[in-house]
Amino acid sequence: MTRRARVALLAALGAAAAGNSRAADAPPPPGWYSTSGLSYVVAAGNSSASSLGFKLEVKRLWPKATFTFGAAGVRADSSDPARRAIGSPDSFQVESGERVLKAAKYNALANFDRRITDRFGWTVCAEFDRDLFSGLSGRTLGLADVSYLLANRKEFTLKAGLAATITHQSEVVPDPTTKDTFAGLRLSADAERKLGANGTYVGGVAVDENLQETSDLRVRFANALAVSMNKRLAVQLGLLLLYDHQPSLVELPLFAPSGLPTGLTVATRAATLDTTFTASVVVSFAPRAATP
Repeated sequence: MTRRARVALLAALGAAAAGNSRAADAPPPPGWYSTSGLSYVVAAGNSSASSLGFKLEVKRLWPKATFTFGAAGVRADSSDPARRAIGSPDSFQVESGERVLKAAKYNALANFDRRITDRFGWTVCAEFDRDLFSGLSGRTLGLADVSYLLANRKEFTLKAGLAATITHQSEVVPDPTTKDTFAGLRLSADAERKLGANGTYVGGVAVDENLQETSDLRVRFANALAVSMNKRLAVQLGLLLLYDHQPSLVELPLFAPSGLPTGLTVATRAATLDTTFTASVVVSFAPRAATP
């Protein structure tokens, strides 16, 4: 092979490699994207319990904007006691106990993100949370955010944001010492990391500060690790940590020192930290990439 031929071959290989690199780094095509996961467990017989978990995310991508709708929930109940005898010691019937709700958490959001430059953008968002066992009948939050992409590589992205918020909440047990509607400030960071050929980690932390009562601080730390089985299916592990420095009031049944119920209830603060762990199979849909 002559020197001129070798130079031409190397130039062609370099152009092909550059083209493949640009294709690999190209953003996802505009269109609709969705991911969803569902889990349901039921037990019957000597025990009676059921639990339902779901998560849905739908996105619409444009060249410089993204609309996202998301919803998630966990609900569990069981018979308490699992079985009981009704009657006398000599004559009785066995039946399941009353169904008792053990967990009920729901979250939904609608988010619109607009990029002004490759790194700078703004966001408007509305969120709703409901967690009866944390004393929260409902919390609605609206925010306006400015964000900056600190890292934007194929294998790693990191975005930080600062938002003004307005929150309205209703509590299961009304608390006369707190306000139901207040203005706040949110600091947030979201990251996504590719792990090998099939793994992806997505994490986000949001710190909400009540500007009218600074002791009312909330932190949301969400993590998800997914491993793709094919283009549509993935196994995903999720961990959600919710910290509330000033939790809502909840009513608890009062028992005597002997352990017998008194029939009374007392109001106290809910726990400051809630943890939710999920394992699910996720189904994803995306538009086909444009054919060159």
